[in-house]
Amino acid sequence: MKQGTVSVLIGIHSPVHSTLVLISWVILYHKLPALWQIVCIYLHDIGHIGRQYHDDPSEKNEHWKLGARMAKRLFGQRGYDMCAGHCHASHMPSSLLMKPDKYSWYIAPRLWLLTNNLVEPQVRRGLGRWEEVNAFKSQVRRSIESGQYRSTHDMYLERCREQKEKNATRY
Repeated sequence: MKQGTVSVLIGIHSPVHSTLVLISWVILYHKLPALWQIVCIYLHDIGHIGRQYHDDPSEKNEHWKLGARMAKRLFGQRGYDMCAGHCHASHMPSSLLMKPDKYSWYIAPRLWLLTNNLVEPQVRRGLGRWEEVNAFKSQVRRSIESGQYRSTHDMYLERCREQKEKNATRY
């Protein structure tokens, strides 16, 4: 099974993530989203299915398209814009979904992140499981508290590069 399929079914991009996005929306905007926006929240990462997104950044950069197309069929251009705008790689203006999507990792329980390390071992690069969870949470905290709301996948790729450089200097 491809990485993205596992991710959407039981991993990082599962309904647990979407529920955390919904909770983040309420925290950030102080109100529940409209029903169409809730559907977009649950569709926004569906495009990871069938992709090797950890290993191929171009596949990660395309993940937004399926959810955006589905949302357009359901809700017209506003649905498309909502889903596409959650991801910087879409080159669309950021939508209301972008910040809650990134903030969801800020509020994500450490134990759930640990289970993601077990289900999707690619997210662990050279650190112990809890060390990786703590490093990730620290990186996300800095991003959110600075107001950047950076892509967690970009931060993941940075951690991979840093780990590779660290390993290279050991030898």
